[in-house]
Amino acid sequence: MQNKLDKLSKNLKHVLKEKVTEEIHMSIDLTFSENIAAMKIDGILNSENAHMLQEKLTEVMQSNATLLELDLLDCRNISSTGIGKILLFYKDFISKGGEIEVVRSSNSVYELFSMLKLNQLFTVNLG
Repeated sequence: MQNKLDKLSKNLKHVLKEKVTEEIHMSIDLTFSENIAAMKIDGILNSENAHMLQEKLTEVMQSNATLLELDLLDCRNISSTGIGKILLFYKDFISKGGEIEVVRSSNSVYELFSMLKLNQLFTVNLG
């Protein structure tokens, strides 16, 4: 009986570890075409991985892009840290004549952006 409990406990720990790893996993794809930067964020954007977003936003700022198209369809959530990075980028980007558009977003991100009234700063389209 104890062996079965130990084995079950070990399996449960493994499953929980995978779940936590999955939840903090995020990837960002950034491509450029003429004056358009297209950024696709997959996963959950939080304080632990917001530095990745900052690096990509810096690339956009240093490029000749005047439009950032954000694809957030596969982004399940954005923390306040991620929102802060986007807002600081927005302020600097518009000062150099740029604009942002969320071309696709998940329901949760769309609701978050609407609640924060970010859709009044830039276009936010639902998936």
